[in-house]
Amino acid sequence: MSPQTKDKVINFTLGLAALAATAYAFLASIYGGKEGAHQQIWIATGVASSALAVYVGNSEKIRLSAYREKMKSLAAEAEKNYENLIANLAPSVSQAAAIADTALPPTERAIRRGRLDQSIVVGVSEISEGARGVFYLWDSSTEIFSLVSQWPTAAVGEIKNGSPARHAHGALKRVARQGSVLMRHNTASPFHSTTPSTADDSVVTVQVIANDKVIGILAMDAKMNSFPSSQGFSNRDVRELLLYANMLASGIGA
Repeated sequence: MSPQTKDKVINFTLGLAALAATAYAFLASIYGGKEGAHQQIWIATGVASSALAVYVGNSEKIRLSAYREKMKSLAAEAEKNYENLIANLAPSVSQAAAIADTALPPTERAIRRGRLDQSIVVGVSEISEGARGVFYLWDSSTEIFSLVSQWPTAAVGEIKNGSPARHAHGALKRVARQGSVLMRHNTASPFHSTTPSTADDSVVTVQVIANDKVIGILAMDAKMNSFPSSQGFSNRDVRELLLYANMLASGIGA
C-alpha cells in the first residue's frame, strides 16, 4: 500500500469514527434524558462516545501538526539544497570559462565574458517577479560605474558623481569599497535611465570580486507593486543575488 493510499484510508477511518461517535453521543443524550431501565447505560455509553469523538479529533489535530512540521522541514531542506546547487555551480562556471579561453583567441575572450554577464543578469531578473538584473563595472580611480549587462533594458549607462543618479552614487560606492549589501524598499532606483518621479522601487546591490579585486556591482530592482507584500525583496532573494555574484566572479576571474 502506497503512503498516499494509507493516508486516505486513515483519514477516511478517522472521519467515519468521529461521525459515528458523534451521532451515537447525540442519540444517547436523547434516550439518556428519559427515565427507564437503560437510562444509566445510555448515559455511560453517550459519555464514552463523546470521549471517543474528542479523542479522534485530537488524533487528527496531532496528525495535522505532524504534517505541518514535516512540510516545514521539507521546505527548509529544499531551500538549502537549492542554494547549495547554485553555490556548487560557481566552480563549474569557472571551469567552463577556463576551457572556453583555450578555444578563443585573447582578443575574443571579452565575447565569452559578455555572454556570461548577460546570462547572469537574465538569471537575476528571474529571482523575483518583475525584477531587472544589472551588472556595472567599477573604476576605482574615476569612481564611475559603467553598465555592462542588463535584462530587461532601460538601465542608465553610467553612474557617477554629478549624474542624475548622484543621490545613490555614494551608497553604491560603499558597496564597491566595503562590500556591504545595499537593500532598500520604497525608494527610487538609481538604475533608471530617466529620473524616477516616485520612490516606488525595491533595490538590492552586492559587490562582485574577481581575483581579489572589486570589479563591479551586481544588482536587481523592481516596482514595489510587483511584490505580494510591502516588504520588497526577501532575504532569500538577496542570498540568490549573492550566489549569482559569486558565479559571475568565478567565470570572469577564470
